[in-house]
Amino acid sequence: MTLAEPESVTRFRQFLQINTMHPTPEYRKCAEFLIAQGNDIGMEASVVECVEGKPIVVLKLEGTEPSEKSILLSCHTDVVPVFEEYWTHPPFAADRVPTEDGDFRIYARGSQDMKVTGSMYLEAIRKIKSSGLKLKRTVFIVFAPDEEIGGKDGVMKFVETEEFRSMNVGFDVDEGPIRSLDKTLFFYSERTINQVVFTAHGNTGHGSQFIEGTAIEKLLPVINEMMNLRKSEKTKLDVFQGDERVIKLGEFTSVNLTILKGGKQANVVPSTFSATFDIRVTPLIDLEEFRKFLTDLAEKNGVEFKIIHPEEKSTITKIDRSNIFISTFLNTLESKKIDYVPIISAGGTDARYIRPKGIPAFGFNPITNTPNLAHNHDEYIIESKYLNGIDIYVDLVENLANC
Repeated sequence: MTLAEPESVTRFRQFLQINTMHPTPEYRKCAEFLIAQGNDIGMEASVVECVEGKPIVVLKLEGTEPSEKSILLSCHTDVVPVFEEYWTHPPFAADRVPTEDGDFRIYARGSQDMKVTGSMYLEAIRKIKSSGLKLKRTVFIVFAPDEEIGGKDGVMKFVETEEFRSMNVGFDVDEGPIRSLDKTLFFYSERTINQVVFTAHGNTGHGSQFIEGTAIEKLLPVINEMMNLRKSEKTKLDVFQGDERVIKLGEFTSVNLTILKGGKQANVVPSTFSATFDIRVTPLIDLEEFRKFLTDLAEKNGVEFKIIHPEEKSTITKIDRSNIFISTFLNTLESKKIDYVPIISAGGTDARYIRPKGIPAFGFNPITNTPNLAHNHDEYIIESKYLNGIDIYVDLVENLANC
């Protein structure tokens, strides 16, 4: 590899240098950059602002048969906070550092999650446009805010707009994982975020007394039941080892006690105690039945129960080759000799808002043999992997848009 920096890498680094870190992401600056990129490529650019100050950038490459179902390429623009003291390179400098094998590492927050994917989309469309190739279906690239804080003011609201409905989307390519091994994983579903709060009220008094009917006495059986569920699910997962364990994680429901509240003074028995659990429910079980289990558990022990985000749903895209988009997606990976494994994502992505609209969505990233450093210190991408990924997206977009 030569020392000369490819223009596609320069543009990628410019994207990374825009600080879209929470809690004060530079969304306006980011939108201006993306619109300029779209205009330079020859795409039609527009902005939808469902919530003031949180622009959603929509780039459109119209197909020769625009009435056909379109292809959506999804990307979020926000990134998680950094602990800069643990970074060896400034997290928004996008330093391009040579490696011993003649390659380069590009260090920046968002280099993996997920500005690299958005940049590969842009560069793939740029290549398609410059080649003169015509696409039958319209292709959209959507850059949305706030995915890292739940997407409530981003894609969740966007899919309810007339602008989204008019896009007539037939298939969504969304966020996928970078892999440290050869196999590519793609998400066809994800666990449902099901964070809950159990709150107990009871008798209070001096801490020196044996007071009956306290809040913590009511809450402890609930906590024990939830921790037993956690142990049971973890025991089933522990059967799998190494990479297989990673692949299977989404097939089990995780339970973590994240907040325990109660008490103001050591010698006063609190009248209220609460426990918050972060639960990620596998789509392989019925979500409503699971929520009924939680409700029944609360009622049995006389405690209050609240789901923090009751709007969260269980979503899944069936891997059905009779669907032309799914067949084309899989055929493209196979033609590129990509060894893939479809999995359930352990976490949440914006695709969970797309699938309930009847749109199949796969979370995909072609980059392999790279340490997964999403949300970690010294996040980086290997330049040659990025450049190779662009070519994979060229074929994928061309095949999907012309199927």
